Amino acid sequence: MKMRFAVIIFFVAFILQGTVLNLFSIYGATPNLILCLVVIYSFLYEDFNGLILGVVFGLLSDSCMAQYVGVAAFSYLIVSLLVINLRETINKENIASIIIVSVGSTLVFNFIYFIINACFGSVYSLTYWLKLQPIYIIYNTAIVFILYLIFIKKVVKYRNDRYLIWKKY
Repeated sequence: MKMRFAVIIFFVAFILQGTVLNLFSIYGATPNLILCLVVIYSFLYEDFNGLILGVVFGLLSDSCMAQYVGVAAFSYLIVSLLVINLRETINKENIASIIIVSVGSTLVFNFIYFIINACFGSVYSLTYWLKLQPIYIIYNTAIVFILYLIFIKKVVKYRNDRYLIWKKY
């Protein structure tokens, strides 16, 4: 995928995440569109656009919306590296694999983000963080699943997933 198109998608996600998605907050938890895009781009595409754009837009989102600069960028970097390592061993055509990767990446991102902020003296407790994890997982997994269904058509021409029924003409 061309880098221009990916930058536009990440920028739209950054704008939506900072403005519109705050209306869909449950107990202060909103979907993380940049994380979802990092997971999709790192999992489906062989290039490193997910890693690069995750770090760039992580720094941008930290400088605009966070207390400390670099925490989200570092978390996106770690998640992207883990997903890139997983894509070598997991079948990217299977729907269950993207759901597992999405749940794991959401937990890893939020854990790294919480630990770094706790080291700097965050006011949030571990119980509050644990209470929000199911909401984050549901939000991010739903968005990653929708993005997966959109982007897999561009990556794989003929799917081999036996759980997905295609009409053959």
